[in-house]
Amino acid sequence: MSEQPVGFKRNIGLFMAVMIGIGAMMGPGIFALPGELAKLVGPLGVLSYLVLGLVVVPTALNYSELGASIPVAGGGYSFVSRLAPKTVAFLTGWFFWIGNVLACSMYALIFGLTVREYFWSEAPIPLVVVVITLLFLLLNLRGASQSLKVIAVMNVVELGILAGFAVLGAFDVEPANLDPIAPMGWGGFLPSMALIYVSFVGFDLITVAAEEIIAPGKTIPRAIMITLFSGLAMYVVVVFVMMGAVHYGELGKSDVPFIFAADKLFGPWGRWAGIVATVMASLSAFSVTLGASARILYALGRDGHFPPVLAKLNTRYQTPHWALIICAVVAIGFASSGIVALVASVSAFGYLTGQGIVNATVIALHRKMPNLRRPFNVRWFPWLPLIGAATCWVFVPALEPRSFSLGGAITLVGAAIFLVRPTNRAAVRRAPEAARRILRRLRQKRKLRMRVLIIGGGRLGRNIADRLLAKDEHRMIFRSHEHQITFIDKDEEVCNTLEARYGVPIYHGDGTKLEILEQVGVDNVDVAIAASDNDDQNVIAAMQAKRLGMQQVIAIVTQHEYRDLIEDKGIVAISAPWATAALVENYLDRPGMAELFEISEGIANLIGVDVPTDATVAGRAIKDIAVPKECVVAAVVRSKTFVVPRGDTVIEPGDHVIFVGPAAAIKDARELFLEKT
Repeated sequence: MSEQPVGFKRNIGLFMAVMIGIGAMMGPGIFALPGELAKLVGPLGVLSYLVLGLVVVPTALNYSELGASIPVAGGGYSFVSRLAPKTVAFLTGWFFWIGNVLACSMYALIFGLTVREYFWSEAPIPLVVVVITLLFLLLNLRGASQSLKVIAVMNVVELGILAGFAVLGAFDVEPANLDPIAPMGWGGFLPSMALIYVSFVGFDLITVAAEEIIAPGKTIPRAIMITLFSGLAMYVVVVFVMMGAVHYGELGKSDVPFIFAADKLFGPWGRWAGIVATVMASLSAFSVTLGASARILYALGRDGHFPPVLAKLNTRYQTPHWALIICAVVAIGFASSGIVALVASVSAFGYLTGQGIVNATVIALHRKMPNLRRPFNVRWFPWLPLIGAATCWVFVPALEPRSFSLGGAITLVGAAIFLVRPTNRAAVRRAPEAARRILRRLRQKRKLRMRVLIIGGGRLGRNIADRLLAKDEHRMIFRSHEHQITFIDKDEEVCNTLEARYGVPIYHGDGTKLEILEQVGVDNVDVAIAASDNDDQNVIAAMQAKRLGMQQVIAIVTQHEYRDLIEDKGIVAISAPWATAALVENYLDRPGMAELFEISEGIANLIGVDVPTDATVAGRAIKDIAVPKECVVAAVVRSKTFVVPRGDTVIEPGDHVIFVGPAAAIKDARELFLEKT
């Protein structure tokens, strides 16, 4: 029987991945920006779209390599966070998030204005914005696949109308309207491309949902290139017909040039077709951008830059529900306040800056991680990444001057948020003892997503990964949640199996070599597990990981004599093969606990915990400790002596206390005995 992929809920195939890109790329820009182009450069706007589409190809290729090699949620931010200093990574994510939220607000506002202009003349914009935001918030909360079904329908309607306009309108193109091609000269050519750059920022959002895409190594590059070239072809043909069928002077006077051109060419039915297409584009782009914004915020929360609640996934739908709610609230605030028009240009500022950094990240990927498997490889290295970065940053000076002041203000806000974390920690240390105790309890209960490096992708390594990624109910009660897995294995066939099964970062190389571990990076790993089938290799790999500076290192060994050797180095040795997966899971989720055994398939559990020196239960009799009624203290091991627990047995620091009972009850007991004064 073939193995089925496990881990993060992957339910987005190639078609739906393309719908993400098309939904963002073919947004309302094509329905509004050609009018601005007509005023700025006239018919030269057709060439602006064509040249810019070719210019962004290097960026699309670079995103394809990064997305296929590092298929984790967060897109550009997640790539930079693994390969650049934390400050650069945070600011990149901050710019992408702000840019997406502002774009989301703009799309909602365009929809509201369209409703008021053509359907309900007295419609209050804030009410329309709130209603449409709540609707698509609910769709996104149910999962990417659910919202993408609606987006796919809207995309099909929009593309059908655009294609019909292009085909039928081609018969009305008048060559005189396109001559001369540059009536205002060529001076506005570069600014015109900067103006429409936002029209090509859709393919990158495919990588934001990388953890939900099936077979990301193949799907992401294909979806990106299909999105880019299909969108480019549609842009060029539609703008050619608009400029050729309507004189650029007339087109430049309209705020809704596509609707104006459709009305002029086809009459009332053309006008209403244009209105429907504009509405579909606004809503489709809004939904895609809302989902992308939430996943960027989720990634920032996952990495500790924002409260960890933002990194929580809904247990039913596996969506970042808190991040979605925050993004929806911010989008409503910007759109309803009417200030979106004042700050929208900063979206392009941040987006161009962020994409330039992402392009440059490909160079760091090749140099720092040469053994990372890259299902899609960028050719002409390093020239293509350099060209991609340059073609992003060259447009920044061509933006409106206010973009720099607004961009500077947003940068300062982001820097303040980044720097506030140590200040908060200092404030907590100065807080009263009672407040510190409450915060410690909260930190103990906080669920962390660990970044786990598994050295060895054989049977044992896959068993550990399966366990850490499993979602069955009784395990999820006990565990934190899905951990982020990275593999190292030197066997090509094993790497292929891992890629098909998990879709996570995989390094092809010898995990006992320091240079391979350095490519993974100390900052990208919370726990390293040496889990090959060879004890000697596990010991060497674990010691190398510890030497590199990885704080938590586990080695799977079957020979007892290895335990003292590696434990003296601060490495955790696990030597019971039949319990390895459960022990590893236990160590990751509950540091300081010695073992976890499930009884009758999880109905009851047996757990041991080492009592800290300054534990609140130390020096107290068991009868005076509020042990949950559903579990019991089964044994106390003190200095290698077995103590039968009685009600008057006094718990001492260093005691190894063993509980038995249901998962939830012994979890509470464990936290009680680990609580410090």
